[in-house]
Amino acid sequence: MIEIEHVTLKYRKKTVLSDVSFRAEAGHTIGLLGLNGSGKSTLLSAIAGAKAQSEGRILLNGKTYKEDPKTYLAEVGYVTQENALIEELSAMDNLRLWTSRTKEEIMDTLQNTILSILGVHTFLNIPVRSMSGGMKKRLSIATVLINQPRVLLLDEPLSALDILAKDAILSYINTFRAGGGLTFVASHEERLFEFCDDVYLLRNGSCTSLREFPADVSIPQLLAQQ
Repeated sequence: MIEIEHVTLKYRKKTVLSDVSFRAEAGHTIGLLGLNGSGKSTLLSAIAGAKAQSEGRILLNGKTYKEDPKTYLAEVGYVTQENALIEELSAMDNLRLWTSRTKEEIMDTLQNTILSILGVHTFLNIPVRSMSGGMKKRLSIATVLINQPRVLLLDEPLSALDILAKDAILSYINTFRAGGGLTFVASHEERLFEFCDDVYLLRNGSCTSLREFPADVSIPQLLAQQ
């Protein structure tokens, strides 16, 4: 479980989010919705332990990052919007940079766990520079998931992907949730929010559940009210 308690986040001297509070239970998928600059990536970075909050605290199963950083980092996986892969290396070599597991253990995990949904085991010898955008995105997710975290943070996971790649990622999120995993997804894609247990709108420094808005108000209408 992740608990966010009265968190304020700043970028340089600007307050991006103020007094954010909510909790997310294991086995749920939480959507973060907002225009560019609304604080989605900033909030994910804070949950990942990569950015300190100015006020408040973020707890994973009752403990903050500072109280137990080793356990926190082992439990939380963060897939950023930017591609962190090394273009000259193969998929397998990129994976080996992110884990202490052997090649045999990596292959077993990719083929015989829910990671098989992503299909990364089918292109392990291909260099990143020769991959499609969908292959790169699926590999990026696999580099984080190879260590099997219980909390997954995804920043725009469906951007610029074809239908097959999107379906693979959505299928993985559903299976991850069914196994008790907790996922946070920052996105602009309405389709993705259909898979979420709750969605929070980030707007003008606030973070509000869509449940607090009238049911007949659409996402585009909410975003237009910025």
